[in-house]
Amino acid sequence: MSSAIFRKFEIITCPQWGARKPKSGIQTVNKAEEVIFHHTAGHHREISLPHNESRAEAIRYAKDVQNFHMDGRGWIDSGHNFLICRNGLILQGRWLTVSAIQAQHMVVSAHCPQHNDDVGIEHEHKDSEEMTPIQKEASAWCQAWVAWQYGRKTPLPVNPHSKYFATSCPVNLKEDIVPIRKKAQEFLTEMNL
Repeated sequence: MSSAIFRKFEIITCPQWGARKPKSGIQTVNKAEEVIFHHTAGHHREISLPHNESRAEAIRYAKDVQNFHMDGRGWIDSGHNFLICRNGLILQGRWLTVSAIQAQHMVVSAHCPQHNDDVGIEHEHKDSEEMTPIQKEASAWCQAWVAWQYGRKTPLPVNPHSKYFATSCPVNLKEDIVPIRKKAQEFLTEMNL
């Protein structure tokens, strides 16, 4: 793997951002077959102004989402596998996601009924706003990283949450799926050099 590409982004794991432990054990399964593309329908709370997003704000947002999923929805942990913030930070959602993918497996999550053994990527996003350029790159890099870990030459297929569930998620971000996957292919090609 090209060291420059590998260092372009990082995945902040659950222990690194101080995630709560799951309420019960995480189940692992075979490799994921696709990526489910989500949006959060919200934003991080501000710690300080101006309106940008610091690492601390991204981490607090991951904690807020996890608390909502565990306490509000009653799930055992964060429902998604990755959270891509507007500042380009990638945070692991469900515990064991990173290590399972590195072992060419997947964890069972709670982001899309009947597809919870696929990779769920949440994108910090609200209403009809556009994703930031760095957020699009981070999403593409994350998809390439998953494919690289799985020994693939192409990224996994990507579908919107709304394809499988009665939801508007990821609203206007559906338009970004194809160009982000194209960029993921570029990253993956560099990773495989």
